[in-house]
Amino acid sequence: MDFTLLTSIIYLTVGVLLALIGILIFRESPSQRINRATAVMLILAALAPIMGAFGLLINRMNAQLKLDLQLFQRIFLIWEFFFPQLLYFSLIFPRERKYLQDYPSVIYFLYLPHLFHFLVVLFFRGPESIMSLSDFSQFGAQSSSLLQPVAIVINLMLSALSMFYEFHINFFALINLIYVIAAIVIMYKGYKELTSPRMKKQVGLVLWGIRVSVGLYAIAFLLPRLFPFKTTDTVIYFITILALLIGAGSIAWALIKYQFLDISQSISRNFLFSICSGFILGTFLVLYGQSKDLMTSLVGFQIPVLEVLFIILAAILMQPTISGIKLIIDKLFGRDQSDYRQVLQSLSHDILTIMDLETLNEKITSTLTESMMLENVHLIIENKAGDFEVNCEKQGTMHHHKFSQRGEFVALMRKINKPIGYEEILAHVAAGHETELLNKLSCYLLIPLSHRGDLNGVLCLGNKLTRTSFSAEDAALLNVLSDQIAIALENIELYEERLERQHIQKEIAVARDIQKMLLPYQIPSGKNFEISAMNIPSKEVGGDYYDFIQLDEHHIGVAIGDISGKGIPGAMLMSNLQATLRASAWKSDQPAEVMKTINHQISNTTSPEKFATFFYGILNTKKLTFTFTNAGHNYPIIKKRKGEYCHLTGGGLVIGVKQDYEYEQTRIQLNHGDTLVFYTDGITEALNPEVEEFGEQKLLDIIVGFPYQTAEQLRNHIYEEMISFTQGESQYDDITLIVLQIL
Repeated sequence: MDFTLLTSIIYLTVGVLLALIGILIFRESPSQRINRATAVMLILAALAPIMGAFGLLINRMNAQLKLDLQLFQRIFLIWEFFFPQLLYFSLIFPRERKYLQDYPSVIYFLYLPHLFHFLVVLFFRGPESIMSLSDFSQFGAQSSSLLQPVAIVINLMLSALSMFYEFHINFFALINLIYVIAAIVIMYKGYKELTSPRMKKQVGLVLWGIRVSVGLYAIAFLLPRLFPFKTTDTVIYFITILALLIGAGSIAWALIKYQFLDISQSISRNFLFSICSGFILGTFLVLYGQSKDLMTSLVGFQIPVLEVLFIILAAILMQPTISGIKLIIDKLFGRDQSDYRQVLQSLSHDILTIMDLETLNEKITSTLTESMMLENVHLIIENKAGDFEVNCEKQGTMHHHKFSQRGEFVALMRKINKPIGYEEILAHVAAGHETELLNKLSCYLLIPLSHRGDLNGVLCLGNKLTRTSFSAEDAALLNVLSDQIAIALENIELYEERLERQHIQKEIAVARDIQKMLLPYQIPSGKNFEISAMNIPSKEVGGDYYDFIQLDEHHIGVAIGDISGKGIPGAMLMSNLQATLRASAWKSDQPAEVMKTINHQISNTTSPEKFATFFYGILNTKKLTFTFTNAGHNYPIIKKRKGEYCHLTGGGLVIGVKQDYEYEQTRIQLNHGDTLVFYTDGITEALNPEVEEFGEQKLLDIIVGFPYQTAEQLRNHIYEEMISFTQGESQYDDITLIVLQIL
């Protein structure tokens, strides 16, 4: 195999690869201008090595073919349209330049110099062909004499045209060089303006490849035309091959490694695998042909068994070799974190472990912005009130925006279950403030985040920095990701509800602790009376309160109450009530005055909906008298020794309702054997499975009919009867019971 044939094969191979890469880019998204521009640029670049390969082969075989090589060489120059195409590519990649947006027709002027150059070269073979136009001999000697003055003028014009042609041919390379320098400068400026690291990798690699390959081209072709030095064909071939390999290799690597122009990594990897497989097959065929020729030259005839041996060898080695290449490609490109599709798949799993809304928002927006090279990403999230909120940063300032749950935008997003473009939304959302807000967010594609039929949020995606559209694969991945985000939002909501429940449970525990601390830890007793008491809180703190105050040796204050409200507020009101009771009880021996002071304090320090029923009395253990007042509490029951009973009535309004209210008090005489029962409505309002109340009458029947000996016996029997009545039904209120027996 001689050098010319080897060079032709390399030229053809590189050219075909460039053309295939261009076709791959075009097929990925033919509707995108950047894809079309890049594909045309690569195909024009591919024409140079392809036509160069055919030129070398035709030149080698021209002795037999007798072809017009000059015509072929002139047609060959069509590849130079690569240079204006390169400049056009630089104007729209990585983003469209503003002056191109303002003057879109300037694109056509980029190609005019090369169109003029191609037409000049195509119609004129050289200076000689131009000067041949001045030959008037065909008109005869007499006509030539008559046309002599005209011929002189035409000769001068053709001479000038011939000089212009020669100058144009020799120095048109300078135009190409100017185009190349302009393209590199524009691309480098655009590269510096980029903020996305992934896109900087893409553009940087492509820019490096173009600079090196075009620089080598300038050394091989442009500089010899502009400066007086010559190079050999071998050097030109070598530099050209190197330039093409570097240029094509940089773009191919950007495609496969960094998904240049959003080309799917699976497609580009399969493309690379096909190229490698074809290279192996070609190498095998070349080796087979060379071995066959060598054996034939050695033995003088063909050996059929050699073909069988090569087929067997191919069957043995081909599959392991191809598998090895596929393994290498997978290792090089299969786990690269720059593949945004892999990043999205990883993100869809990671977000399920995030239990903080702010962290989730930051993770999603930053990852999508970087991996998909988007201008912006916003997460519109439903708040507890049902509206949808979003934070948007403009010029370094964070702005908070809200979409009403009753607005057209939210209603539309609830109906759809697939991504929707901003332009389509405008056809359904007429509210000006909502469209204005969507404009502020720079929305391009919106994806509803729904789970179990409920809309939890909306993922708002801006334009891609490359201005390419979202592919079908993008849409599929984003649909999966949106489902995961919706689940993550629901998980966070459930997690926050769980935290809130835990907080409430802790609050209830604190309230119960407060309640326990406020209840007396020691019950008074004497030689002529005994007291038994119990307090059983319900599942939630209701605020039942009882207390005993040893005022002096012969006087004991007895108090029982039921606080409105539950949880910490009820416990705090109970604490206020106890403090006021103990402070005022030491100042006055009159229950009505004590109750008035308590009512005044509670009315001043709480809101009107906070109140309490309260009973307070003072037992004189020496005279066996009981002086009391009642602020709307359940009437205590007194059972006489002989079995009759009555209620301790009289008093006034519940405390905390009316300030400076005057309470009445009553004094009764007690006798040996009398029993007083104080209780809260947790006793009488206890329910059985049939939703029947225990009731005051049943309580009276127990008190009157039970033959108790001690206060504790009666207390326990009342509680046991109530439990038997409720049959294990859980109760919603506290149970408080005090039994005072005169011995």
